[in-house]
Amino acid sequence: MTRDLMRSAEIKELVRDAYRHVPPTTAAVAHKLYSAEELARVPAAAVNRALGVANHLRFADIRPGETILDIGCGGGIDTVLAAQRVGPGGRVIALDFLPDMLERTTSVSREAGLDNVRPLDGEMEAIPLPDASVDLIISNGVPNLSARKARALAECARVLRPGGRLCISDLTVEQDDLPAEIATQPAAWAGCVAGALAEDDFVHKLVKAGFGAVEVLHHEPLSIDDCALYPLFSDEVIALMRKLIPADRHATVAIAVVIRARLSAAGPTVT
Repeated sequence: MTRDLMRSAEIKELVRDAYRHVPPTTAAVAHKLYSAEELARVPAAAVNRALGVANHLRFADIRPGETILDIGCGGGIDTVLAAQRVGPGGRVIALDFLPDMLERTTSVSREAGLDNVRPLDGEMEAIPLPDASVDLIISNGVPNLSARKARALAECARVLRPGGRLCISDLTVEQDDLPAEIATQPAAWAGCVAGALAEDDFVHKLVKAGFGAVEVLHHEPLSIDDCALYPLFSDEVIALMRKLIPADRHATVAIAVVIRARLSAAGPTVT
């Protein structure tokens, strides 16, 4: 079964299963991506559940008073940092389809003394928000988990106000870079690699959804050793990577990117 044939429901279920078995701490990921100053402002429970792929908040230009949507809030680290930056006059809507993640984000937000975070149960392909209700969308290593990426990006365009912004971290993989034995592994999907787009494809889908001023601001190679930091990659998948991917590519099995874009002032593209 190729990744194109994997149904959306199957992918969602394997992601649910992977996140049920995350170990007590993934703090090594947090310390790889965030500064000591940033981490000092975040409760330990959020640091211990960091599963992002880059630090897009450094490029997001968050402004006081804004309404921000964090797609796939996970353990809450980006939600907390964003909520601190928008201040009491703004808010962060923390979207996730996993109840455990919503509960964790709610808990760490309260621990951080924030009352401007709203948890929202929902999927990125069908965001339960009104049209033109958000100023900025952030997300960290999540769009690649969708089997319906064009739909997810169209939903982003729908809920953004005209001229609204998007700033996300994600992984990109050039087409056919992953051997089929790895690309079809459930843990490779949950770990964000098997579902990743090529960079040009990602940009094209954003433009088609109605975004302009698309910028790829940051590139960072993800090695097999980096993948091993993420518990969503099973030992079996890591072993397959070391065996099947040529040795000269072990240092770059994927690229973590930060992409920033702005919705047209006319709003999303109607298709």
